[in-house]
Amino acid sequence: MKLRFLTIITALLAIASLDAYAQPMRPGRPGRPGHVHSGADAFRGIGITFGYVNSNYRTLDLATDEATTSGLLHGFTLGLTKDFSLLPHALYFQTGLNYYYQNDPRNENIPGGFRIVGDREEHHLGIPLRLKYDLHLLDRVGLTFDAGPTLLMGLSSKYQYKTKLGDHVLGVDYNLYNGKLNSTGDASGFDLEGWMEQSGMYPEGRLGRFDVMLGASVGAHFFHVLEVRIGYDYGLVNRYRKDVDDIYSMHRGQFTLSAGIRF
Repeated sequence: MKLRFLTIITALLAIASLDAYAQPMRPGRPGRPGHVHSGADAFRGIGITFGYVNSNYRTLDLATDEATTSGLLHGFTLGLTKDFSLLPHALYFQTGLNYYYQNDPRNENIPGGFRIVGDREEHHLGIPLRLKYDLHLLDRVGLTFDAGPTLLMGLSSKYQYKTKLGDHVLGVDYNLYNGKLNSTGDASGFDLEGWMEQSGMYPEGRLGRFDVMLGASVGAHFFHVLEVRIGYDYGLVNRYRKDVDDIYSMHRGQFTLSAGIRF
């Protein structure tokens, strides 16, 4: 957990320091060296974004071509972005760092007469590498279009469930990246892995942490400060690891709705 947050903080500080270095040469900021115009490029700078994100996983059986889709994971995203001008007041390269938290709660009956309560929880970091086009409609209003890949790294992906077995409560914690299964509670002699397979909770194989998401978004900005965006990304990498990647293929789809401010 400490390493996860240290990684996030270090990357955010690196982006902020890059922006501070670029500030003296940035056009469009009154009172600063290099000021040439107070319009379009005044919108460029560090952006802080926050929004809603949902995703699911589509699994394909390569032998039968039968596809299944997981339940939606809902959550939020928080990030910093930086735009670098390629064509003044029009075309930019955008990068940064985004954090994603998502959760899929579960409270239902499963085969065998059991009831489970728990969730699937995921944490990711994403680095966007986007081309962004800025279309100015009015002095203080414009549209933005961007497209390109996002490098995605999984920090954590776990199933965490509890169920009652007779007079006992059993807790299950399964790490989808390393395949480690832990249990809590008194369930001596109980076949935990067999029960998870029967209930459909046990995945076909371990998942890889890394993905390349290809996507696009459209947005609008107001007063050179406020920006809202909606977009969709699809993972190009089979998330299953080598133990089953010749049998199954799993890909991530992700929808994002966000708002942000720029300085």
